[in-house]
Amino acid sequence: MNEISISSLRALIDSAQSPYRIVRRDAIEYLGRLDDGTGVTAPYEGFGKNVYKVNGTEVLVNDFVSKKLDAMIGLTSRQKKVVRAASGEAGLRDFRNYLATASSFTKPVSVALIANPASRTVSGIVPIKQEEIPADAFFDFLELFMEENRLVPVRKEVAYDATAGVTVFMDSMDPQVRQIAPGEDFRIDSYFLRWNIGRIELGRYYERLICSNGQTATISQSEAQIHSLKTEVVKKILEIPKRKKLLNDSFDRFSAKALEAMDVRASMAELKLVSGKLELYLVDRESSSRIAPYTEQLQLYADSGYRCDPSELREMKAGMSVWDLYNGITDFASNNTRWDLEDNRRGMLQEEAMSFLMKQRDIRNFKDIFEGV
Repeated sequence: MNEISISSLRALIDSAQSPYRIVRRDAIEYLGRLDDGTGVTAPYEGFGKNVYKVNGTEVLVNDFVSKKLDAMIGLTSRQKKVVRAASGEAGLRDFRNYLATASSFTKPVSVALIANPASRTVSGIVPIKQEEIPADAFFDFLELFMEENRLVPVRKEVAYDATAGVTVFMDSMDPQVRQIAPGEDFRIDSYFLRWNIGRIELGRYYERLICSNGQTATISQSEAQIHSLKTEVVKKILEIPKRKKLLNDSFDRFSAKALEAMDVRASMAELKLVSGKLELYLVDRESSSRIAPYTEQLQLYADSGYRCDPSELREMKAGMSVWDLYNGITDFASNNTRWDLEDNRRGMLQEEAMSFLMKQRDIRNFKDIFEGV
């Protein structure tokens, strides 16, 4: 058990945080893009292309933040295309600002806008549902949580900016191991706390002991996500690791899906899904092809005379079991040397793997006493 220093992590986050400002969504007015032909000008030289006015001050915003702001007011890509075709960029600007104002009447929302001093651009955004949770307050809560539940911090992951997300993984001082099949032993009593300035989320972390593959599992109970540090809220989340039936039931569901995955071949549709997820997380092509060789196996079907129609992919077997595919994802997320050890894509990809495992399978095996009769 390699314990990390919380005091060192606290100091690191304090020094690594970029400046941010919390504002209401309706205080953010869209002015236009520098390249949209409307003649909008930049307030200063920077790398962002989108110009917004925030509480009267013009700022440059990158595309990632701009898309997040649109999503918060329910503005879809299809809507933008239709409005732009009918009314031009000026019409789209006015429609975007109308939605921002209208949505604030029914559901007022605040956000933290994170600035990147190097690019002079707003480069990150975090929703604030209830109240700001500063880094110091999170670390105070983290130490309390570990003390209450006999946990020690063993690993951390950091998002693109510390303000946008830090995940701390914790192991129990009283480890428990459960076996789901011969050679398939899992440590089941580890947890993670994921923080940004608007939320703290508690989740579970299972470690496959044979290869140290990790997999994260969300906790569905509402009290596992908190948006303030009010006493009654903190008390509920502190108690979750003590609810043994809840946690055993969670692992039993994982175990059942794992056993099913060992017995079932993946479909080509599932192989395609995983291949797309790996691409989304910028996994290198060589590793992606090894984990989920969708293109290669689809070509084998084509060479054998199959039409490979997209509607038929769910009925076409891939050349590996669901369990092999799942463990390929978790092995890369846990052990690859291409990513920094603290890259938060590791935990996110582990979570994607768990989500994939828990889905209903395309191909199922049935007991059949009539086979061969």
